[in-house]
Amino acid sequence: MPDPTDPTRRSPSRLIVILVTIAIVVTLGALVTGFVLASRLARQSTAPATGPLAVAAAPQPGASGRYCAELMPKLPEQLIDQRRRPLIDGQPGVAAWGDPATILRCGLPDPAELTCAAQLTRFTGADGAGVEWLRLEESGAVTYLAVDRPVRIAVTVTAQAGFGPVQQLSEVIAHALPEQPVCEAGHVTPTDNS
Repeated sequence: MPDPTDPTRRSPSRLIVILVTIAIVVTLGALVTGFVLASRLARQSTAPATGPLAVAAAPQPGASGRYCAELMPKLPEQLIDQRRRPLIDGQPGVAAWGDPATILRCGLPDPAELTCAAQLTRFTGADGAGVEWLRLEESGAVTYLAVDRPVRIAVTVTAQAGFGPVQQLSEVIAHALPEQPVCEAGHVTPTDNS
């Protein structure tokens, strides 16, 4: 008869407890892994499509001019965490990223809000290069208009997007296009749409 005080002896109930514990741990691991995979698939299937985007036409007299032609190929493929989107109709001087889309338009006319007394905000990139912007609020969106370059460049973002996209684009614009004064002799400096 086996000695019940022998430490090397294992009772069947102890072995069953160990096996059940292992089975529970493996089952929980499988359930957690399944849950994580299912939630990722659900997010992917409900994520908004970021395919070709139709952008409403707007007056852009300088869109085909030399300054927009210099800027457009220098725009990033990724803006903050959003990929650049192809455009339906491929309008010159227009770019878009993400969904809801951040939209850049180059070569716009001056809006009535742009005066020599308008309050401007300077956004500076990581390297210190910056651009002066006029902030215009619309329903559910904010448009920032670059006003210290030879052409007007508008960046429209949702109200929730913050200014991160504008700050990143400030660095690109500052390096791509020459700076000019917003006003000269009390008048807004005209754009060069050639």
